[in-house]
Formats: sequence, structure tokens, C-alpha cells
Amino acid sequence: MQTGDFAAALLGAAAACGSYGILIEQFDIRVRLLELSFPNLPAAFDGFTILHLSDLHTTKFGLLERRLANLLSQRETDLCVITGDISQTLRASQAFHRLVDTVRRREPTVYAVLGNSEHKPWISTDALIRALSREDLRFLINSSAALRRGEDSLVLVGVDDPYSRLADLDSAFEGVNPEDFIIFLTHCPSTTPEAIKRGADLILAGHTHGGQIRLPFLGVLWSHMRAFRRLNDGLYTPERLSKLLKRNCRSSVLFVNRGVGTSKFHVRFLCPPEIAYITLRRATY
Repeated sequence: MQTGDFAAALLGAAAACGSYGILIEQFDIRVRLLELSFPNLPAAFDGFTILHLSDLHTTKFGLLERRLANLLSQRETDLCVITGDISQTLRASQAFHRLVDTVRRREPTVYAVLGNSEHKPWISTDALIRALSREDLRFLINSSAALRRGEDSLVLVGVDDPYSRLADLDSAFEGVNPEDFIIFLTHCPSTTPEAIKRGADLILAGHTHGGQIRLPFLGVLWSHMRAFRRLNDGLYTPERLSKLLKRNCRSSVLFVNRGVGTSKFHVRFLCPPEIAYITLRRATY
């Protein structure tokens, strides 16, 4: 093959990959099912399910949102949590509320934390929170909330966006007993080590989009993180976390959700969008 022919073939392959990422993969939402066991999970929460959404980047109720709504309507869950980057525009609130309405959940309140999209300089974060909020949605902004089932309980702890340097873990964990079962909600997974120090059992994060564009053998090219960049996609078991963080992470688990939407470039490649349903189990060992 001559040089010109090779270059033309290479350009053609690149164009095909780009078209696939723009027209197909960014709308191909996957449903991830996880079952995670913890030795200290209260008995009443054995089998408790959590829908984890992240990085919706909602602007309108378009094709992506319609596909998401269809998926959300098909499966029941106990609780829904959202780990930031819901939107950066006030006009998206109605589309977001339509999505929330499709979630089939037993706990009436949806819990969410803020991401860097909610802290853009061209919009008032307070105004955006007001537009997105409603009676059945609660933002955990460096604060916590308890869920109770009889005499058992678990604690949700949420921080403001770490990437915007607004996370205040001291305030978020104030009054929280580290012996409780703690689910830590954070937009950026860089807060994982500090959350584990404070007793977090399950850390749910987003922000990275899983890299959004991944290449064979190379994986994530850009994680949009300043620290702990290897915590950028998927499930991190206690053993894997301990190895990466070079410390004893006990039974703590991290899950970094690839999210639904895109940012900067509306394309995904080898990194489809996802939602996750997580089932909590009480370990028997």
C-alpha cells in the first residue's frame, strides 16, 4: 500500500470511529448491576438497592434523556442518588424533573450532590439549586442524612464539589458515628482517601465520565482529576483500593460511574454511558 493510500485509509477509519462515537455510542446507555457485600451492613438493609446516576449534563429532554427515562421506568429500586453534574443551565430543570419522575423508587427522597457543572461562573449556583430542587429531592451539600428501617439505619454523607475545591468533609461528617454504615456521595473521586479515614463504607462518585474516550491498550486518556487519577472508572474493591492508595482501606468500596451525559465534546468511544443499580448485601463471613 502506498503512503497516500495508507493515509487515506487511516483518515477514513478515524472518521468512522468519530461518527460512531458521536452518533451511536454516546446514546448507548448501559445498565450496570452490582452486588456488594459488607460485614457491617445492618441486617434490615440486606438486599437494599441503590440507583446511582451521575453526570446527566441535562440541557433538554432529547434522545439521550428519552432513552434514559425508558430504562429508569423498567426497574424498581429502594433509593436513588445522583453524584453531581446534573446541569449548568436553569432551563434544564423541567427536563431533569421529568427524569426524576420516571425513577421507580421506594424511598421518596432522591439525594444528590453538586458537581463542577453547578459551579460555572456564568450562573448562580444558588439559583440553579432552587430550580432543580423540589420536595422529593434533597441536596447534601457538606451534610448528611440518615435512612432508618426499624431499629437499623445507614447514613448518607454528601460533599460539595471537590474539583471546585468546595468539599468540606469535616462539616459533612459532623455528628456522624464512624461505626455506622456510611454511604459517601461525592462528585469527584479524589476525596476517597479522606472519606475512608472517616469511616465511609461505600463511596459513590462520577465526574470522570470513565475518560469518555478510551483507546485500546491505553485506556483513559484524560480523567479530569487533579489527584488520585487512577480512580477514574468502575468498581474498586477494598484490595484494589488498598493497593492503589497504599494504605489499609478495610472493607471500603469505591464505584466511579461513567455517567450518562458528555461534556466539552459530545462523543464517547469505547466508554458507553451507564447507570448503575447496586444491591447491598450483609457479608456472612
